[in-house]
Amino acid sequence: MRKAALVGLLLWGPPLASAQQDQVIVDRVLGNVSSIAVFETDTELPPGTIAVEVVDEAGEPVPQAAVRLGVMEQSGGRQSEACVTNDEGRCLFEELATDSAHSYRVNVPYDGARYSSTPFRLDSKAGQRVRINRLPTTTNDQRVFQVLGRTMVEFKDDRAHVTQEVRLTNLGDATYVFPDGGLTIRLPEGAKAFDSRPMMTDQRVSRTDEGLEISGSLPPGRATLTWEYDVPFEGSTLTLEQAVPFRTMEYQVISDHIDGMTLEVEGFLVARIHEGADRRFLVAGLMRRPGDPRIDPLRIHIRGIPGGGPLPHLAVALAFVFLVLGLIFVFRPSDESQVLAKARTERRKELLDEIAALEAERKADRIGPTFYEHRRRELTDELAILLRMQSEAEGH
Repeated sequence: MRKAALVGLLLWGPPLASAQQDQVIVDRVLGNVSSIAVFETDTELPPGTIAVEVVDEAGEPVPQAAVRLGVMEQSGGRQSEACVTNDEGRCLFEELATDSAHSYRVNVPYDGARYSSTPFRLDSKAGQRVRINRLPTTTNDQRVFQVLGRTMVEFKDDRAHVTQEVRLTNLGDATYVFPDGGLTIRLPEGAKAFDSRPMMTDQRVSRTDEGLEISGSLPPGRATLTWEYDVPFEGSTLTLEQAVPFRTMEYQVISDHIDGMTLEVEGFLVARIHEGADRRFLVAGLMRRPGDPRIDPLRIHIRGIPGGGPLPHLAVALAFVFLVLGLIFVFRPSDESQVLAKARTERRKELLDEIAALEAERKADRIGPTFYEHRRRELTDELAILLRMQSEAEGH
């Protein structure tokens, strides 16, 4: 993979000078960044104790930092406690429940952002130390990019089901804070049945009268936002129009396809038919380069839609496929099959390691059942798709 090509494509803001800085950019695009929160069990702390340390970007303690502890009960109840760090950037929560019915999450709000740990449970024989890295914040979006945007359309009777994915990356050193009141994106006229995928991070997607709203913050690294909605239509033609507020490297529009259907996205390359196993779909894509105009608005025209009956659901099954395609478009390798095979092998190992780590966390009661089930389902679904792709590629 050509790191220099990726860096050159991404640096639409001020240039970075050194190879070391280039590697930082690549790591942030790929999500290989230091964790905001680090926590570990400490037998020197009494059971039922959480010791919090807040540090800045240089690792120096942050005094007088507000800290909130979210307390989540298995029954669904929620409570919170608060403390303020001392001159050493530390504070304590004590006499907390250590049973399996309670889990905890440390939050440090700061200047519009929120730095949080993942939920964890307390050991019945030891306390927990949590270290939060509180970064500076900015409202300047010059370092925020949509590495990959994706709109997927499937049909059932008189409605289209639209799933949209926004894969954002923050290439800067500061946490980007979305505008006051949130970033509003208008949805196509008549959109209904809106839903968004819950996230454990500090981005929130919610329905508004005008469309949807993205709020919260984005630390250095990447985040994926996903939402879906239905659009009723009549006849055999569907036109969708929506704003794309982020500067974009690549965008893909994917539609169900049977004979006679066409997909046109204004300004995009001509849609192509892709076939895999028992499904067929149309794909139109666009790559942006430094200085190119934004994709705004996104206009999609689908014609020749047959009436009645569900067509195959694409969203989950195609996620990994188009992640790999996106990497191919970015890196332009000379041997795509070799890159694909390597990507599949590396991702399979990562998924197995993540599943094993998740099982260990659950067994040790460090995470709650809801988070465990949600995350395990995500990992096993992706693993199943990946194994199927690998089997097909090897001709099995």
